[in-house]
Amino acid sequence: MRILTGGFSHESNSFNPIITGEDDFAVFRGGGIAENSVFSRHSSAGIAETLKKGGAEIVPTVLARAVPNGVVSASFYRKIKAELLDRAREALKQGPVHGVCLALHGSMKVEGDICAEEDLCGALREILPRVPFTAALDMHAAITPALLEAVDAFAAYKTAPHTDSYETGVLAAEMLLKTLNTGKKLYTARVRVPMMIAGEKSETAAEPMSSLIAACRELEKPAPARPAMLAASLLLGFPWADCEYNAVTVLVSAFEEDKAVADRAARELAEEFWRRRGEFNFHTEYYNSTEAIAAAFAAVQRGEQPVFVSDSGDNPTAGAAGDATELLEAILAAMDQTDRLPGPLLYSGFYDEPAAAACLKAGEGAELDITLGGNWDKINGKKIPLRVGVKKIVSDYGPYHSVLALLSCRNILISVTSKHIGFGDGGLLPALGINAAEYPLVVVKLGYLEPCFRNIAGRAIMATSRGCSNEILETIPYKKLRRPLYPLDKDMDWQPD
Repeated sequence: MRILTGGFSHESNSFNPIITGEDDFAVFRGGGIAENSVFSRHSSAGIAETLKKGGAEIVPTVLARAVPNGVVSASFYRKIKAELLDRAREALKQGPVHGVCLALHGSMKVEGDICAEEDLCGALREILPRVPFTAALDMHAAITPALLEAVDAFAAYKTAPHTDSYETGVLAAEMLLKTLNTGKKLYTARVRVPMMIAGEKSETAAEPMSSLIAACRELEKPAPARPAMLAASLLLGFPWADCEYNAVTVLVSAFEEDKAVADRAARELAEEFWRRRGEFNFHTEYYNSTEAIAAAFAAVQRGEQPVFVSDSGDNPTAGAAGDATELLEAILAAMDQTDRLPGPLLYSGFYDEPAAAACLKAGEGAELDITLGGNWDKINGKKIPLRVGVKKIVSDYGPYHSVLALLSCRNILISVTSKHIGFGDGGLLPALGINAAEYPLVVVKLGYLEPCFRNIAGRAIMATSRGCSNEILETIPYKKLRRPLYPLDKDMDWQPD
């Protein structure tokens, strides 16, 4: 059997003014999809390896992926969409295509208010109208009716922070193989729950998500009274995308013969999610920026180091610009205390292409005057003038080929990137020769700490800083969301249809 694979994945923050374009994406084509090792733990790899083990012939199209950012360029989206569809048509000329399995996100937005996944999958469905179609999604997907109509079954991440992308791809591919091997049709039950959750309130190691995800896993196991569901997923929506269909969605995929069981399971999961809506809270202590830095200084004095402070309002892995400066301003305002720390304050970091270019030109060991921040997010960022020393330069880092610069300013070390990439990347600081565990105070543009930081933190503090990934959803100026929606409308009531 021949299976069409590929993917187009991006988490698009509509409050970020950056337009995510071709230079921001890593793109693999044809056989390069299966051969690339850059995304070896991504859902696309899980899909490819599972299909191979199942004896399928993989027909690769295009795989494009970028770090969360602002909405995607319409011209770039149209280019990749056209190429993927052309490869699908060419595959049909060479022989029958028996199924489709794609690696998607679910909250990719394109200039012109286009929901990319429904547009792409709908167009692909027109070319392949009758074949089984499954997809792997991020936990922060928003499901539109048109996407549900185009795709037969879905599997989504069950962990936050996301550590099961590969396994999600495996599940998406397994569902496709099962329907092809048995001839049984696929079905997906959907229930929309009118609420959204800030990412840092939904860590899956903590309640209520821990129990809710456990319920999903139980549904995927056979039980005496019911058949096993193929996949049960909780999609939380993406709170920094202002669009009509953004909300929590429960999806339960099964064989069509088990439709009634899937419908009942989805409804029960949705009712339980809504019942526990008041239990979603931040699981890390949190303060505004000034208070967060003061609490961090006090924790260092008590020997709780390394103390981590998350600059949560400007988290590039939630699509923020990465150049908001509120937390940096709080640090500079307390520079007398910063200078008295037992080692440098490490700040990772800033997306600032002009600053990175100036440091690359000056070279390691140079001292120069730069401004840092405020190139894109001009609402929450200012151009902060700094006199810095260039400690280290890395000229071609990672799949997006970023320049990295490590800068010193008095008792502060700051990492700066020329590309919009995530600062939760466990390889970024080591590439600069930095072991974060050796620093008394580490500030990082993240929300919840990724495992590489969580595992070494003596204390974790979240700053509810201002930026494009503002964690206090009630303060975000939404215009397109379908209301009422909890927690924006706290007194609302709801029952599933």
